[in-house]
Amino acid sequence: MKQSKRTFRTYAIGIATLAALLIMWDMAIILFKFNPALFPSPLEVFLSVGELRHLFGDIGVSMLRLLAGSTVGIVLGVALGLITAKWIAALESIGAAMHFFRFIPPLALIPLFLVWMGTGETAKIAVLAWTTFFPVWLSTHDAILHISRHYGLLTKSLRIKTGFLLKQVLFRGSLASILTSARVGIGITFSVLVAAEMLGAYAGIGYRIALFQSVYQVDRMIAYILVLGILGFLLDKIVALVSARLTRWKQGAGD
Repeated sequence: MKQSKRTFRTYAIGIATLAALLIMWDMAIILFKFNPALFPSPLEVFLSVGELRHLFGDIGVSMLRLLAGSTVGIVLGVALGLITAKWIAALESIGAAMHFFRFIPPLALIPLFLVWMGTGETAKIAVLAWTTFFPVWLSTHDAILHISRHYGLLTKSLRIKTGFLLKQVLFRGSLASILTSARVGIGITFSVLVAAEMLGAYAGIGYRIALFQSVYQVDRMIAYILVLGILGFLLDKIVALVSARLTRWKQGAGD
């Protein structure tokens, strides 16, 4: 009951804050006499949503790209994190290179990937996978390394089989860290997605924002930007709920 009241209060405060911001936005336009073509009111932005014929199609295209890129990045990050944590030779040969590459901003790679792979889906998915990969790899590596150091001797003395060790000890023990890093990585990837679509796409949320900017349709630009905020919020909540469900056993053990 207390949890429900706390959740309701949190959402109520959030809605009230949003309403206050909308009122301040509208009042600022009236008081400072902004050009309505450049600074549309909240009502004008809301009404423009009804004219966005491609909105749901753009959302679908962008979410599919995000899902594909994030999935590839997470799978590769977990796999390589396991390899570099369990085999010293792999860490010595690959680890240094990975630490170098993870400091290269994904946005800097977008033009290069477009030159190499063209303006199709491959370039965009590749840069999104790159963005998601490094947080997941680093977190997986550190989590498995920590578990191996603390439980390595125990698993050897009990002669635990490799399959059981990987699934029940290493994977389950590092799952919370992997999911947290995936949540962070997907959040960053969401931002990179918009930039990638602005530079090399013919559909998607980022593409549509750039298109509206070129013809000074500011109300539609703002509408799409607000849609981005809503999608990002919902996506983060979904990932958080999935993470909580998958690690419920750990929370119960902690209690």
